[in-house]
Order: sequence, then C-alpha cells, then structure tokens
Amino acid sequence: MSAASMWTAMQAAIAAVTPYQGSDPVASAAYRAAVGQAMCTAIISEQNSPVAWDGTNDRVLDVGQFTKDSFSAQTSMPLHIACGDGQIYEIDIAGSYTAAAAAANPILQPNNTVPATNSFVYKLIYGGSVAATATYASGAALGGFTLGAGGSSLVSGKFTLFTFTANKKLLGQSSTASSTAAYLEMQAVEWTDTTTPYTSVGTITMPNAWTGQVVCRRVA
Repeated sequence: MSAASMWTAMQAAIAAVTPYQGSDPVASAAYRAAVGQAMCTAIISEQNSPVAWDGTNDRVLDVGQFTKDSFSAQTSMPLHIACGDGQIYEIDIAGSYTAAAAAANPILQPNNTVPATNSFVYKLIYGGSVAATATYASGAALGGFTLGAGGSSLVSGKFTLFTFTANKKLLGQSSTASSTAAYLEMQAVEWTDTTTPYTSVGTITMPNAWTGQVVCRRVA
C-alpha cells in the first residue's frame, strides 16, 4: 500500500469511530481500540480492492495491488499499468470471443506499441482436438508476447510477466479457440530486445471481438 493510500485509510478509519471518543479521546481505551480496529479493517479493504484507472494515466501498482477491468466486444484492450525494471506481474484473463478467428495471434503489446520485427521468440506446447501435441519456436514478426496459437482467440489464461530490461519474458498457460479446434496451451515468450526499458505492461490485441475480464496483480 502506498503512503497516500495508507493515509486515506487512516482518515476514513478515524472518521468512522468518532462516536467512541467521548470527552477525552486520548485517555479513552475504547476509542483507541475502535480506531485501531477500524484502521485495520479499512487497510485490508483497500488492499483487497482493485486499483481503478483514472482515465488518463497508467496506474502504478505497489506490490500486492491489482487491477480488474472488463471489456466488451473489443479487439484492443489497453491495460493502463505502468511498470519498470525488475518487476513481476500476474495476469489472469477470462472471457469469450464473438466472431470467426482471423489468422493472427492474440498478443500483449509491451509499451502499447508494435515492437521491432523479429524481436520475439516463443515456444508453445499445445493439445487440440485435431492435432497432436507439438512444440514451436519462432522468430517471426509476432508483434508482442503471444497469448495463444495462430488463428485463435484467447478464452482464458494465466500468465507471469517479467519486466527486467535485459530479461523480458512471459510464461503462461491458456485455453484458446479457433474456427477448427480448441486448444490447451503452455507458452514461453521472450522479448529479445535487452536495452529498451519496459515502462507500460501494454495492450492486449485480439484477432476478433472479445468480451471478458482481465486481472493484473503486481507480485514483486
């Protein structure tokens, strides 16, 4: 919790227990106990509430804080989360797609831009109804961290994102669907650019209209 958030929680807690203070709040054990209890309750509540986007600036998350955003029939979903060197995030995605998939990957574009061509490599293990389990490695123009197989839409997934400038990676597992099959997948993706700072978690782009929720939590 940031200092500003802590102060806000403390102010709310003290205001909530003013009826207990009596004529001498300093000497009142009941008042002090009520303030302490209210502060703990307020702080826990604040920690368990998602950090909302202010409509302009990327959110800065303290360790343990998270965002929870809903999207409806969108192909581009900016997460509005600032990040920096040496941080780790968990991203949970759950939703559904509403149109036939195009021949493209669902991806996470770091820094909300299309990175340099051939700057991503990935390995993918998948199992589907029409194909045997296989592995792939590619240096193609993925356009970001791939979240699923080509020609598919992300249905749900859980990913861990590492934002070290010299070691930017995304590891995850997901369920994706295309016009021909559904797949369960495990992905390991690396952004091979070791000098560009990672400053914004990025934008999720889908090859088709997608509806659902995205939760992002900073863990380190």
